[in-house]
Amino acid sequence: MTISRNAERWFRKHQRALPWRSMYDPYHVWLSEVMLQQTRMEVVLRYYQRFLRQFPTIEDLARASQDEVAAAWSGLGYYRRARMLRDGAIAVRDRFGGSLPAEAAALRTIPGIGRYTAGAIASIAFDQPAPIVDGNIARLLARLCGARTVEAAWRASERLVRDARSPRMCNQALMEIGALICKPAEPACDRCPLRQDCRAFATGRTRIAPRAKPATRELRIPLFIVSDRRGRILMRRHSGRLMGGMFHLPHGNGLLLRSCRFPVPPSRSDLGSFRHSVTNRRITFSVFAVTGQRRRANGYEWIDPHRLCDLPHPSYVRKALQLAGIGKA
Repeated sequence: MTISRNAERWFRKHQRALPWRSMYDPYHVWLSEVMLQQTRMEVVLRYYQRFLRQFPTIEDLARASQDEVAAAWSGLGYYRRARMLRDGAIAVRDRFGGSLPAEAAALRTIPGIGRYTAGAIASIAFDQPAPIVDGNIARLLARLCGARTVEAAWRASERLVRDARSPRMCNQALMEIGALICKPAEPACDRCPLRQDCRAFATGRTRIAPRAKPATRELRIPLFIVSDRRGRILMRRHSGRLMGGMFHLPHGNGLLLRSCRFPVPPSRSDLGSFRHSVTNRRITFSVFAVTGQRRRANGYEWIDPHRLCDLPHPSYVRKALQLAGIGKA
């Protein structure tokens, strides 16, 4: 039995029950793949159904404002994905009558859909023999057949999906085995259905990896909750690429977002600190309360914290307000 068939057989028996696997609706598959990019599964599962309730169809997503989509995405991180998802929905509505095309080549003409996402939608939603390579599959193929470069991994993936009975089952099997069994540090080779065909298992080099991850940056950033007598807080909408379009709290240096840099107030009270991750940054935010600010600072505006559920904002804002005991963001 081939590698593809072994993987498919294992997947049919051991796959996780994930909501987008119930019907393989193309829109649902697309949404899940975008959400899962650089975001842990347990986090995505908290947002997926809620997002679909707000935007149940591609047409609903295309009609929504950018702020509405960004607000529904708040907390998932990598906010450019939300903007591109909406842009893609508009393109699908205008060019494809509101239905995603089945072919990977046509899918790649849609904003925000690249090589991997096109292959995932084509294979998982439409059962087309389209290859996919994400981080988990790249690691699995590096160990399984020595595909150490990106292009080698894509060639290996294409061979496997062409040999599959069901591209849908095969590609999901490779993703699942990579995520649950062929882990970065401690692969569970004793449970792997592909170990008899695995080069790394045969040679004992099971910790082989395709490439090094970007270096992690450790940062310490002072964060200010500036409030007025009405309980409103000072925030600024950032227009840059990183977390653009979101409302942010002012901070005391330019290490996160230069546009939100704020003069260190002479009088402030320490509320504590928390850890947070943004891309490859590991940030310790030190939170300070500042009161008595009467005028709006340049570029900032007063925001009622109870309105934040309707405004796009990153999850670190909620963490800071919770630390300050301010409402529910």
